Amino acid sequence: MNAIDILLLLCVTIGPTKAAAMYLSLTAGTEPAFKRRVAIRSVLTATIVCGVFALLGQALLGLFHVTIPAMLIAGGIILFIFAVQLVLGEDHSDDGTAGLARVPSLDIASFPLAVPLMASPQGLVALVAIAAAQPGMKTQLLLFVLVLVMMAFNLVFLLFADRIFSKISPGILKVVMRVFGLLLCGLAVQLVIIGLQKLGVLAAAAGH
Repeated sequence: MNAIDILLLLCVTIGPTKAAAMYLSLTAGTEPAFKRRVAIRSVLTATIVCGVFALLGQALLGLFHVTIPAMLIAGGIILFIFAVQLVLGEDHSDDGTAGLARVPSLDIASFPLAVPLMASPQGLVALVAIAAAQPGMKTQLLLFVLVLVMMAFNLVFLLFADRIFSKISPGILKVVMRVFGLLLCGLAVQLVIIGLQKLGVLAAAAGH
């Protein structure tokens, strides 16, 4: 894979679109300064996580005796739990304390914005897989530089997310997030299936 191929793959797996929609939903009604802090912290956290996997992913998996199929399955389970909460976890109460309970903190920058939305399970697996397929310091440095480029784009996208999504009403955004959560459930299950297929557990069902 050349740099363009890898960048396109990273755009799909660690790009800003999934995180941006959630970012707007979680920071709705907050001050612009708070939104900027969340955007910067989430991108910084995702950059550190992806950068570590780009440079040391293989070594870390080897150190803990973790295989790529195991990483896929674990990532799929984590993503599924998050996605179910996204589909079912809002608007269960309309009393006066409900809004107060949902006041966001900077913790949302780490979860779910940085992980698993930007530094996604599939993105981390992709970084490790590319490094494994093309071993060497040159590939590791290329991956790290491309991660920095992608995260710089993510930061710009988040900082201007209000303008980008300005024509979407809060009600529509909630519906979109429910649908997005359902799609994430499907993606999470698919990651588990791929991991099981790589282990040979579902080899007989691979053609279905």
